[in-house]
Amino acid sequence: MDVMDQKRNGYSLADCADIMQMHSALKMEHGEYGYREPWQQYLRSKGLTEDRWAHVWNDWWQIMEADPSIAAKYHTYAAQSSVRRMAANQPNVSQDALEGVTLEQFAKISAMIQAGQDPATLVASEGLSMDQWLRGQAAWGQKMGTISPTDPIMLQYGMLYQKYNATIPTAGGGAVSMEQATEQILDKHAQIQGNRSIEVTLENAESEFFSSPIVRHKARGVRAILNLWDRSSSHRATNAALRQATQRAYDISIDLIANGPGHGPGTGPGYESVRGSTDPMDIHQWSDSHTQEEAFPDTVQTILSAFKDLAAAQFMTPAQSEQSKAAMAHAIQRLAPRKDRVEELFRGTNDVTKKTSLRSLLDEYTSVLNDLQEAIDDWSYEGPEEASGGSGFAPSGFGGSAPAAPSASSTGTAVTAPPSGFLAFLKSLPIIGQILKALGL
Repeated sequence: MDVMDQKRNGYSLADCADIMQMHSALKMEHGEYGYREPWQQYLRSKGLTEDRWAHVWNDWWQIMEADPSIAAKYHTYAAQSSVRRMAANQPNVSQDALEGVTLEQFAKISAMIQAGQDPATLVASEGLSMDQWLRGQAAWGQKMGTISPTDPIMLQYGMLYQKYNATIPTAGGGAVSMEQATEQILDKHAQIQGNRSIEVTLENAESEFFSSPIVRHKARGVRAILNLWDRSSSHRATNAALRQATQRAYDISIDLIANGPGHGPGTGPGYESVRGSTDPMDIHQWSDSHTQEEAFPDTVQTILSAFKDLAAAQFMTPAQSEQSKAAMAHAIQRLAPRKDRVEELFRGTNDVTKKTSLRSLLDEYTSVLNDLQEAIDDWSYEGPEEASGGSGFAPSGFGGSAPAAPSASSTGTAVTAPPSGFLAFLKSLPIIGQILKALGL
């Protein structure tokens, strides 16, 4: 008997794959804050409770951990099943043609060439001229470079490619398109993650982070300096460089929280500029829009915890404390409509990749809006700690000028960022993480 059909505790690995796919589907549809009830209902329909399911899954997980070949078979089965499920309700586009070459011909000839067969013979056997094949090959390649990995064309191409060349180790065709998409998007977004490994110090905070045109770099530097002030209670009152850098980080925090990452209050396109259905959108345009939109909740989430701690770390004046609460209230006013726009797009799309990324973004917005309201409700403030000489810093306002950067003679105290492995990096990308989740991997 195939290992996928063998039962342990009454359930096979194939059953587990189906249950895990439903778990992902319910999370995509209802989000982190609403999926539990339909998930429990689904489990009951399978004769399971959450505890019972955890026991079944953990038992199979131990089997897969002990035998990588079983794990590989499970993931291949799950990916193929997911692709078939996504393709089931989509139109058959196998006979759609570009330059006289159908999608099926394109997949068939491409797969057989990859397997080592003669191109000229293959092209002629399909009733095509070589010139026609080359034009069709180029047209399909260009088309596939602009569409979602879960578009019917991509899904059916993957299944046809595997059908005509079973020697290629793909999971329902998913591995081929995912690999190509991963390479493109990693290249495209390398600059966003570019300085992840650089330590934040008082000496480089301005040059590497505060002045960066990449808003995520700026937010990371701000968080690190605010955390440094919070941890430096023994000497911060007399450390002019630290106070100066913290004032700069505070000013940037106010701007990012109140106004967001754009140029002016509430600006930045993201999905705001999307009109009509998102389904026809070029995947690269979609990726750019997602990156822009994600920056709105992401920058607030990055700095909010450290910003709250600053209020209780004897930095803020009473006026700055009030300014901080006003900035957070303003953030709620500007982020709530953006969340509503994302939800509107989520309800209107059928593209699985786009729907999954929109659901993830909705959860981010829900989380940060809750965190902002909790921060206002539970605001903890302690009066400022005076620097030697009695010089203080007045709040600069939402759009005011900021103090100068720390001088080169400032201390080089390093501030390390939270650990982040390659898996976390992949999950942070706007499309790749959603593709993996959509395929049930």
